[in-house]
Amino acid sequence: MTHTPRRPANELPFGGEDITLHYNLQHPAVPLGYDDTIEEWTVDVDAYIVDPTCHAPGTCENCDTAKTIGTLSFARVRNYTRDSAWQAGDAYSAGVEKAVSACIDPATTAAPGLNWSRAFENHLEGAVGDLLIMERVQLLPQYRGFGLGALAAAEAIRRLSPGCCAVLCEPAPLGRALDHDQAARQKAKARLAALWESVGFRPYQDGIHLLDTGQRHYEQCRETWRRHFATFPARTGRTAAKITVG
Repeated sequence: MTHTPRRPANELPFGGEDITLHYNLQHPAVPLGYDDTIEEWTVDVDAYIVDPTCHAPGTCENCDTAKTIGTLSFARVRNYTRDSAWQAGDAYSAGVEKAVSACIDPATTAAPGLNWSRAFENHLEGAVGDLLIMERVQLLPQYRGFGLGALAAAEAIRRLSPGCCAVLCEPAPLGRALDHDQAARQKAKARLAALWESVGFRPYQDGIHLLDTGQRHYEQCRETWRRHFATFPARTGRTAAKITVG
């Protein structure tokens, strides 16, 4: 693993098999605005956490209740619609607009679909399909530093990226707490960039990192994170994690 978590996973009150991902997509049956082009996915990261007062893990109600420890947000930008992907991204969020702008020919911002720039096409094995943008990964403070965000992101990308030629993100700390300290902010951005590189992202341009779904590298990264957490089995007596789509 190219990234070493700063906290050992054996300090977690749960094992890798106690982690559950829940996926949610909501959209109107008849698209409104840019709903036909932008899909908004949220992924909740839940864990079955051992109650320290429990003497029989896996049998008590507290240990068998999942607690949400984090959330991931993705936007899928669909190609081949009647909408301008750039206009749809601009209407959705500044982050999605920036990511889309990094991939398309600037002369085609008003044209329907995703019209790739030559630089983007040269960066990929095959620039055919949609874009998946990882907008936000947030964990409760007590669960940061273990690599849980990387594991959850790698697993979510596997399930949300089919049909996408690339996944993009911009490593940066959430909120404005570090805005007054640029040195600390740059240090945090470098630490996050290293974390996302361990998932398969690589620097692309203007702060944007890119994961090429046409290469096996990101699959190898996901397997590495799986093995890391598989070392620590379920602590609640559960035998396997559940992954559900809602």
